[in-house]
Amino acid sequence: MHYLKNNKRTGWLWIIIIILLSSCTKGFKDMNTNPNALPGDRLNWDNVYLGGFFKQMGENVIPLGINDYQVVQNLAGDIFGGYNGQTHNWNAAGDNTTYNFSIGWNGAAYNIFYSRIIKNYDTISKYSANNPDIIAVARIIKVAAAHRMVDMYGPVPYFKTQGSLGSGAVYDPMDSIYFSFFKDIDSATTTLKKYISLGVNTLKNFDPIYRGNYRQWVQFANALKLRLAMRIVYAEPEKARGYAEAAVSDPAFLITTKGDNATLQGTEGVTYTNPLWGVTDAYQEARMSANMESFLMGYADPRLPAYFQPSKIAGDPSGVYRGIRSGSIIADGLRYQPFSMLQYNYNLVWMSAAEVSFLRAEGALRGWNMGGTAQQFYEAGITASFDQWGVSGAAAYIANSTNKPRAYTDPVNGTNNVAAGDPILSTITIKWDEAGSFEKNLEQVITQKWIAMYPNGQEAWSEFRRTGYPKIFPIKSNKGNDPRLNTIQVKRLPYPASEYQNNNINVIRGVTLLGGTDLGGTKLWWDKKP
Repeated sequence: MHYLKNNKRTGWLWIIIIILLSSCTKGFKDMNTNPNALPGDRLNWDNVYLGGFFKQMGENVIPLGINDYQVVQNLAGDIFGGYNGQTHNWNAAGDNTTYNFSIGWNGAAYNIFYSRIIKNYDTISKYSANNPDIIAVARIIKVAAAHRMVDMYGPVPYFKTQGSLGSGAVYDPMDSIYFSFFKDIDSATTTLKKYISLGVNTLKNFDPIYRGNYRQWVQFANALKLRLAMRIVYAEPEKARGYAEAAVSDPAFLITTKGDNATLQGTEGVTYTNPLWGVTDAYQEARMSANMESFLMGYADPRLPAYFQPSKIAGDPSGVYRGIRSGSIIADGLRYQPFSMLQYNYNLVWMSAAEVSFLRAEGALRGWNMGGTAQQFYEAGITASFDQWGVSGAAAYIANSTNKPRAYTDPVNGTNNVAAGDPILSTITIKWDEAGSFEKNLEQVITQKWIAMYPNGQEAWSEFRRTGYPKIFPIKSNKGNDPRLNTIQVKRLPYPASEYQNNNINVIRGVTLLGGTDLGGTKLWWDKKP
């Protein structure tokens, strides 16, 4: 659950109550009007009506509620992408941590996407015919949420959902959905650029990301376009290049500094509690991962204390951090609770200047026109990440050519250890290797990008699937029904059981569009790296 402090809420409630009361005392016609709805001519009055729908969309791209965040993000992308381990197992038969995917957990992302993103977007579109700027920002948010959805599952109902699921919700091909993202982004940015010079700030009170700043929304939209272009590089390389080069063609409309990061900051008078507080502190479950320990301790990374808290294991000296290997069989969760908790005193970030620099570094590495060299953007990405987290030492870190990810030791269960020389342990160094092969340079870019994107595990998981980097330890125990996951690791989440119960014909079509079985080892459309 997230907590809000809204100093203006009471004032708005009285305004709405007065409007409702006055609309219900004017005779028979008004007696037959829905008393719970604002009158038609007041629907857009100061955006009171639309603002609530818009705000809820912003709060659910990455869900803010602790329980929602845990099942949609923390027990999916955060563990599959190598960021977090868990202090216990939820079920002796297995759960997401051991690839026996929870039926209930799998449905959470579906429910949130259709009820809080798509349904609200449909409402905003219906009542904002005279406010194309509002529709444009809502469209960008919809794309930001939708790409996370399809990157979890594959084909989903998208073009004809009417805001909800049911027997008539037809599954659409993943490539068609992706190509629609680029059209929506282009349409939205074209619209918003017309409003920027006018100084319009219609959504100031309802926009939890940029507080109505349309220039920053255009910057985010282009950065998102760059991310999505890179996602499809192995499936549609020429289209990927075209979209990427278009996204960076006007640097004034691209995220380049931390002040333009897409951050879930809240509106004026409204603050949010980072849901990582709930999963690591209140629930005592999420902890630093073994992979994060290996990379950050091995690199002596100055961002380590900004991300995690030191170990509380008795006998550990100060400055020691302990991570949990995902997929471990844990007999006594209390023994893992003293491992490194997550830091949470910051706002969640949808997309950062650091990520944009790493995307441009990869594009330049591929020979695309990104406005600079791969090395320049690689080093700029590290510098931007250090700046974002308020830590010093970026120059020395960038110049380090010796530090490598270190071996992993589990002080509770030695069978989880990863010894030096084990092929699953990365050996990549930090300093840019100008003479390195394409794959070595790509591993450098994605490894540092992975570190910089923390804690956005959904994006880390997608990039790991797309590129194979960084090297993430395979889980210790696969209790699911797909043996492929022992080596390739999880590629997607199976569709929710509710879809087989309520939308059976269409979900079966969705599996056909997927091109494989409805299992965790079936690759998505863009997952085509040789």
